[in-house]
This record gives sequence, C-alpha cells and structure tokens, in this order.
Amino acid sequence: MNAKPAWFGVFCYLKPMCYGATKRRNDVFEYIKGELSAQSADTVVIENNGIGYRVHVSLTTIAELPPLHEQLKLLLYPAFREDDVTLYGFATAEERGLFGTLISISGIGPKAAMGLLSQFAEPELIRHIVNADAKAIARAPGIGKKTAERIILELKDRYKDVVAEEGDAPVGGATAKLRAADNLTNEGVNGLLGLGYTYAEASDLVARALAPDMTIEELLTAALALAASGR
Repeated sequence: MNAKPAWFGVFCYLKPMCYGATKRRNDVFEYIKGELSAQSADTVVIENNGIGYRVHVSLTTIAELPPLHEQLKLLLYPAFREDDVTLYGFATAEERGLFGTLISISGIGPKAAMGLLSQFAEPELIRHIVNADAKAIARAPGIGKKTAERIILELKDRYKDVVAEEGDAPVGGATAKLRAADNLTNEGVNGLLGLGYTYAEASDLVARALAPDMTIEELLTAALALAASGR
C-alpha cells in the first residue's frame, strides 16, 4: 500500500468522508492560530504550517482582528455537510456558544446565525430575545418576523435569568451562567453525535430536552427519552 502524504491526516479531519472515514464531529478543532493572510467582509484566511484555512466570521469578530500578516487566534466551530466542512471562527467563547445555540433551533442555519451575530453584539442580541423584540431581531439578514419569533420562543426562558434586571446586557456572574448554558448545549449535541445521531437530530433533541440547571447527564437522559418516544 502506498504511503499517504503528511497532509493526509489534516485532510481526513477536514473531510470526514475520505477513505471511508464517516464519523462526524463538530468538536474536532478547538481553535486555530496563525498569520492573518487575507480577509473579506465575512471571511478570513489564516495561514498555519503552509496551509491557508478559510474561516467565516461575523462583523463582531472582524472588528477584533489584527492588521494583515500579524498573528491571531480564533475559536472554531466546524459545520459538516455531506463530505464538506465549513469553518466558523469567533473572537470569544461567548459568541461561539451563542452561535451553537442559534443553529440548534430548527430553521436556523450557520449563515443565518452568523448574520445575527454580525447585526448584533452577543449581549445586545440576548437582550432583544429576552425583551421579545422580534422587530429588532428581524433586522438581521435572512431573518424574517416568523423566524425572529421562533428564536424568542426557543430562547427567551433560557436567557431571562442571566440578563440584568434593568434590561441591560448580561453582567458579572450572569455572563458565567450564560456561558455555562451554551456549553451545556454544545456538550449535549456532541454526546448525541458520539451515539450516532446526525447533527440535525442531535440539535433538535437537545433544544427540546434542555431545562434550567440541568447536568449533562440529565440532558442526555432527557434527549434520549424524547428520541425513544418518537416525539
């Protein structure tokens, strides 16, 4: 058998279908660090070890970028589809967590989620959700009134306890609670992916099973119960 080239391992991570590799994960990459070699309105190219990685980013993250040809680090969220993968990058864990939460909602894909995060900073979007301001949320590209109302329906109760009483952005310990909620969603989705569910199935089950103050074990148990019941 011919020896595989050195870059084959990276290629197999990026294209899970190659040479029979079929397991899909959205936690293959935690972050990427390298030289910012190019950027556009919604993408950057990061060079690492001679390979240029195209990463989709929000305007919020664009605003945090260093000058071209300087080093940067972005947190990653890879989205797999068939035999392809798109990398989404974020300047903060909070933005990445909210992205993962948004795409767990039925009808919200990565493009729409990035549009929301480009239109609003993370605390501002959460404030609109908690205040049930569908008109404001619908200002984001690709988000109509019905989609905005669905986002509010799915997330309002989840975030209302972590927003300051004055209606301002999450502050202090509230931000930590918000981060924990988003991390739990991602852990739950990853757990179901490991059990063989597709990303769409895992996201839907986690979104419906999630309740306040759940542990990951409780979330997975509830999600699997929903799957078993066929609901």
